Amino acid sequence: MRVVLDTNILFSALISPHGAPDVIYRAWRAARFEVVTSRMQLDEIRRASLYPKLQAVLQPAKVGTMINNLQRAVVLERLDIQDEANDPDDCR
Repeated sequence: MRVVLDTNILFSALISPHGAPDVIYRAWRAARFEVVTSRMQLDEIRRASLYPKLQAVLQPAKVGTMINNLQRAVVLERLDIQDEANDPDDCR
């Protein structure tokens, strides 16, 4: 099975160990399913991890490890999204 994980889920896995997002992240790392990502999402993770509100709760080494892991996933040039909702809280 191939799964796309939202960036917020990935960040939540780093922020709250043993929460539901972390369980999903660990299941992927244990090869229970494949993750599909895009270069755009990898760029988003890099950019968003530098937001002050996230820098206060994310450890740079863990973000780097996550990005390295995602680069070994199925990386598409672009994910075609049918319905996209802007998150007003997704800002600096």
